[in-house]
Amino acid sequence: MLKNLYGETRTRRSQQQLDAVLTAHERYATSRGGARAQLAHAELDGMSLAGRNLQEADFSGASLVGADLSGANLERASFYCADLRDCDLQAAKLTRADLRGASFRGAKLGHAVLDNADLRAAMMMYVGAEGVSVVDGDRGPKGKPSGVAPKSAPAGVDFSNCSLKGASFGNAKLDGANFSGALLTGVNFKNARLTNVTFQNAVLSGVNLKDLGVPAEALAGAVTDVSEEALAKFDRLKSKLDAHQAWIASGGASGGPANLDNEDLRPLRTLFVGRHLSGLSAKGAVCIGVDFSGCLLHAAKLDGADLRDAEFGNADLRGASLKGAKLAHARFDGANLGRLPLNNGTQLAPDLTGADATEEQFYRATLEDKVSALGLSAAH
Repeated sequence: MLKNLYGETRTRRSQQQLDAVLTAHERYATSRGGARAQLAHAELDGMSLAGRNLQEADFSGASLVGADLSGANLERASFYCADLRDCDLQAAKLTRADLRGASFRGAKLGHAVLDNADLRAAMMMYVGAEGVSVVDGDRGPKGKPSGVAPKSAPAGVDFSNCSLKGASFGNAKLDGANFSGALLTGVNFKNARLTNVTFQNAVLSGVNLKDLGVPAEALAGAVTDVSEEALAKFDRLKSKLDAHQAWIASGGASGGPANLDNEDLRPLRTLFVGRHLSGLSAKGAVCIGVDFSGCLLHAAKLDGADLRDAEFGNADLRGASLKGAKLAHARFDGANLGRLPLNNGTQLAPDLTGADATEEQFYRATLEDKVSALGLSAAH
């Protein structure tokens, strides 16, 4: 948990206690009595607030790490300097919410509405070699003069690696916001005020880049819309998939192995579903949002591929190599990441060395080894 911004002890609430507060707030919000939710400095980690009407509720400085706020009405709610890491805020309504200084690292905000939300810089947390410091955008670490904070200290809302597909930032104030690595497919930034914002390595497909108005360096490594060149390869790449599947089905008598290294496979997004593609090579390929559900990928080589937001539900990934792959928000429910028996009597385990993923992404997958034994670093 992040250090409390205000130097006060956070108050832990049980789910039952929280539900009582939320029910009273919903009566208040609909003019039926009740009382406004005053949850400033509350510890609500892992709690469920999904689908609740929480207009104008106060969560200032609260900790909601891993909490479920999906579908909640949070219009004009205050999350000033709140800890929202790993929160589920999908489809939440955050219109005119006060999100200054909040941390959203790892949160899911797909289809959330943030029109007119206040996302300006505020007092933030900085984790450095000397531990956790409270950083103020104007004054530096709390109690110290300006200029003490390291130049790398965060200055605005942290959306790094968040899923924000279809979210709206229309007219939002985005001073110092960090969208590094975020999934921003179809996001609206029309009339947003973007100052000192970074989109490095973010996914910006379906985004009007003119609305951003940021310097080129702020977009370093960003993935944008599929190019005309990639679209023109559709038929050729589909033919390679068909040939590879025929090669597998015939035991090598027809077709041939497909090499899709470094290709943009987004135009083939749904064409991998349920296919038998053992041994497929797609090293360094762009596979953002591609659906591999039910696909047989024995010993597939996906090293360095961009597989963010990819679907691997019920896929067979035994022996697959995913070294250095980008896997943020990829889903592995029901996927088989066990060992692949080889003809020489040995077994080949999947390889996740250097992959950008979290252990939680594999909770519903079939595993014979711990993900750490497969090479996934605890740093992720």
